[in-house]
Amino acid sequence: MGSAERRQREKAEMRGMISRAAMKLFLAEGFERTSIRRIAQEIEYTPGAIYSYFKDKDEILYALHNEGFDRLAVAFAGIAPSQDPFEDLMHCGEAYLRFALENPEYYDLMFMMEATGNKIQENKEWREGLRAYDFLRERVYACMKRGRIPLGDPEAAAYGMWAAVHGMASLIIRNRCVMFPAEQLSKIAAAAFDVLIHAFERTPSPKAKPRVPAFQPFATTKVGKRKSK
Repeated sequence: MGSAERRQREKAEMRGMISRAAMKLFLAEGFERTSIRRIAQEIEYTPGAIYSYFKDKDEILYALHNEGFDRLAVAFAGIAPSQDPFEDLMHCGEAYLRFALENPEYYDLMFMMEATGNKIQENKEWREGLRAYDFLRERVYACMKRGRIPLGDPEAAAYGMWAAVHGMASLIIRNRCVMFPAEQLSKIAAAAFDVLIHAFERTPSPKAKPRVPAFQPFATTKVGKRKSK
């Protein structure tokens, strides 16, 4: 290994160590109460050393968010497409729930921690997060177009499904399911999702048959610039 490659590896390892320490502190002590100096104390380095890798703690949080969404994208990429959009929608929800329960710290930071930092608004875009949501939305649109779920507002349907699965994951991650044996939680959550998605499939369509609009990905739109329909 050459010196340049070694430096790159050492830099990546240092960024990883800083990120892991910051994640631990953000979740345990809160983003607002965690300073660069506190992160430096955690890894026994000087604050100046951290500033060599990150401009501020907002940049660290943004990097952690993106790492989490990269992992979620990998989980979605493992879904083999089928000929039935409803089956694809089921696999999407299963992959999301599995990701949440296998990566509770990332999930907490991505979707449950109150602070999100200022970096997203500064950049006016957040392609990683929007791309993950688009993965769900596109499958909901496809199901409605094929008549696999009741016609209606696809945006409301996608949001409702996401909120429901998020609730299941959050209850487990925040230890609100103590009534169930810990070793059974994953199976119970998967079974609950199965009940939810099939109940949605059997919901009768409205009498008026609305037209399903063309799918437009959010990931190509600037944050804060989206127009109401």
